[in-house]
Amino acid sequence: MNSKFLTLFAAAFIVAVIMVYQATKESAAQVLVVSDLLKSSENMTRIRVGGRVSTLSLDYVTEPVMKLSFRIQDPGKELPEVTESNTVSVVYEGLRPDMFSAGRDVIIDGRYENGVLYASNLLTQCPSKYEPPDPLKQNQ
Repeated sequence: MNSKFLTLFAAAFIVAVIMVYQATKESAAQVLVVSDLLKSSENMTRIRVGGRVSTLSLDYVTEPVMKLSFRIQDPGKELPEVTESNTVSVVYEGLRPDMFSAGRDVIIDGRYENGVLYASNLLTQCPSKYEPPDPLKQNQ
């Protein structure tokens, strides 16, 4: 009786692990920053990219379809010179998010094809009003 229970429990556990793996495999997306994406030459069907909206180009068209085109660079880094070679072109069809502007950090879900990131989901990060004190400045 005891060995049958353990066998049944082990089988149920294995089935549960397989089901969790299958569920997360289909919804998981690889997370990259712009510099990692630029190093890759392959097309990717499902990725998530974090970046900062570049000041290079920003175009929003509402007719015939709502289409937002812009470039992103690595987040949190001030590049010596923002150029097309250190940014990625993004195309998003949909409503422009309220908080969207140049210099804003964004998270993009989409696909990467031929050097262009086609966004299916575009999230903007709100600026934090609270900034923690810099410990280096406190000690001086």
